Amino acid sequence: MTNIAVVVLDTVRADAFGEAFEWLPGTWFDAAYSTSHWTGGAHASLFTGMYPSEADVTVADWALSTPERTLAEQLSAAGYRTRAFSANINVSPAYGYDRGFDVFDGTRDTEYPTASVFNWYRHLEENEHPRLAYLTGAAAALRGDYDTGRSLRFGLAEAVTGTPLGDSDAGAGRFRDLARSLSPSGPTFLFANLMEAHQPYRAPPAYRSSGTYDLGPAFEATLRNRFDDPDEALADGVDREHTGPDPERARAAYEDCVRYLSDVYREAFEALSARFDYVITLGDHGELFGEHGVWEHGYGLYSEVTNVPLVVTGPEFSDERVDAPVSLLDVYHTVLALADGTGPNRRGRDLRTANGDRGVTYLTEYNGIASMRREALRERGYAPAAIDAVDVEYRGLVADGYYGFQSDEGWIETGESPTETPQEELAALREEVPDNRDGDETGPVDPEIRERLEELGYA
Repeated sequence: MTNIAVVVLDTVRADAFGEAFEWLPGTWFDAAYSTSHWTGGAHASLFTGMYPSEADVTVADWALSTPERTLAEQLSAAGYRTRAFSANINVSPAYGYDRGFDVFDGTRDTEYPTASVFNWYRHLEENEHPRLAYLTGAAAALRGDYDTGRSLRFGLAEAVTGTPLGDSDAGAGRFRDLARSLSPSGPTFLFANLMEAHQPYRAPPAYRSSGTYDLGPAFEATLRNRFDDPDEALADGVDREHTGPDPERARAAYEDCVRYLSDVYREAFEALSARFDYVITLGDHGELFGEHGVWEHGYGLYSEVTNVPLVVTGPEFSDERVDAPVSLLDVYHTVLALADGTGPNRRGRDLRTANGDRGVTYLTEYNGIASMRREALRERGYAPAAIDAVDVEYRGLVADGYYGFQSDEGWIETGESPTETPQEELAALREEVPDNRDGDETGPVDPEIRERLEELGYA
């Protein structure tokens, strides 16, 4: 039985990964695709070996509630010690992702201090000079009804030491320390999700090329771009002067974060590779900066979002590039195969066989927008027809040397299709996948969780 680590670098695009993580050894899968455009759907596939709609994890229902045993549950039943570390509220006990893990560690995204602690995230987004921001924030914390000690400590870590809530408290730095502290004495499975590249793109000061950056109403820019006349998206009384974020500055801030993540993860990887037989490093989805008129990763199946980094380090994974099509479903399958074939293998295949088996096809899924986002858009004055324009369903087809997908612009494709009728191939593949959505939506969101989701751009 082998020790296996799976590390998800949330929101890292394949191209940004290629530039910042060139140091990472192992087999690079250049045509790796997520099953979804967002974290919940992608991790549902990673944890269950099923497509998001098949696992009933979509924007309508975020919880990992399938009766099927998850990857961690299967490995635990086979005698593995299982441990998780997540910086993402979407991948946390709040939504059932602790199933099968002996230990589930969280960070600021999953264990953010209560309202009794001054909100440094929001304060620093509005102030580009961290040390000055600490002084004004400390004054506000002292004046307000806050836990003064904790508020000042968190602010010190964020603003003065120059790390996002400090390596001592959150993110990749905390995971690096965890990796160094581990000493597996038996078969161990480790999962992690690291959020440094996610909005609001706030790298430590030493890495910032253009200060802090807040995308602001980025999804609104996506929505307005769906219309020849953006005013058609708006109801009376809505600000019609909004022009959207600055793509160059947003992309620069994002790449600063990716560089920071690379440097810290390099140290974590050194510890992991000394303790685990296999380390699988991947992305769950990418990000858009105005390409195709779209921002972030909340809409559509564009390749900048669905094509993700994937590198496997370990025996039988030499330093090479593989251009065969692979999916997050294959990561699930491969982990089980490396763990001596534990549990039922659903979709996907062992990545060790990918180069010799190029006839496999995969789906990508976009299942509309979350009800929380619909509510937020209505509150901000967007016309129902405009919201409906982005609350649709699309599918994509991944094949050898090819990617085609549905969009509001029609069928978009890159590469040469292995068949003359790729859309029929997509329809046939989709027919093979059970749609297990039960129609129920996620219930009321806890106010603290909702606040964090809003800060991450999910509303």
